[in-house]
Amino acid sequence: MKNLARLIIVYSLCFVISCLLSMLFRFVGFWIDSIRLISPGFEQGELLIDSARMALPMTLFLTILLSLSYSIRRKIPAFFSILLVIILSGAFTLGFFMAIEKIQTLALFFETSNEASNKFSENPRSKEGLIVSRQDMSVILLSKGDASNRNSLGLSDFPRVVSFPERPLIYQETALGPNNSIPALPFADRTPWLVRSILMDFTITAREFHTRYQKGLIFLGIYALSLIFILASLRFILDLCSWHLANLFMGALVFRLVLSLEIFLNAPETLVLLNIFLNNRFPDFLIAPAIFCILGSLILVYTYLAFIVRRKRARR
Repeated sequence: MKNLARLIIVYSLCFVISCLLSMLFRFVGFWIDSIRLISPGFEQGELLIDSARMALPMTLFLTILLSLSYSIRRKIPAFFSILLVIILSGAFTLGFFMAIEKIQTLALFFETSNEASNKFSENPRSKEGLIVSRQDMSVILLSKGDASNRNSLGLSDFPRVVSFPERPLIYQETALGPNNSIPALPFADRTPWLVRSILMDFTITAREFHTRYQKGLIFLGIYALSLIFILASLRFILDLCSWHLANLFMGALVFRLVLSLEIFLNAPETLVLLNIFLNNRFPDFLIAPAIFCILGSLILVYTYLAFIVRRKRARR
């Protein structure tokens, strides 16, 4: 019982610290990009809210990884540790979104009550035909984005044409992808591709979370709990050898594969193929959660059977 209480404290501390660090990292990246791209009129309140939204997936992955590693070191039974991590992750995720929504509502209230506040339509970032340059790369915004779904930079919601040196023009309907402009990140122009790819995947995941939250708490709960379930089911990877640091690195690698799988399953092309295979029997929002739950259940069954085999061998 004491170990479970300690696990709750460790999880809470890891979540808060990881969230603050991720928010700071994202905020600095957005802030630097806002200065690099368009210096006038960026809103720090919007930057902070967007940074918080983008920080949730990274926070969730890191917290689950560290909490499961702690439960193994403290020899907490797998069933109780996995169940507790799932409950805590679901509660913290729901509370996080509710807190962000409350803060955004209050910020919007104070903004509308202030007559001197600038409107989005007056911001030069919202004008179509705007040309943005960064070093040798140029971005041309083709049409005005949706003001209700804008982000702090006001750029991600615009279809654009991107020009790279010695390459043909690239049309981008969305602002994410390997051929896209570099995501918000300090010193992004010189950042290794591995870091940039991880950041883009976390950004896509954060937007998926936010989209499902806008549809309703049920949609968010189904998706978040299924993702948390498959992450928590991978606890056995953190107990493969006696060196905890090596297990932690292997767990981080497998969590990265889960993140890539999540992006793959949520891609429109993948959903079209899966719908053809399933004869459109499942709605799109249930396909990825169903796959996560099936994979997580298979992993737990394998872990339990492997535990029984090892116990029988130890008795012999």
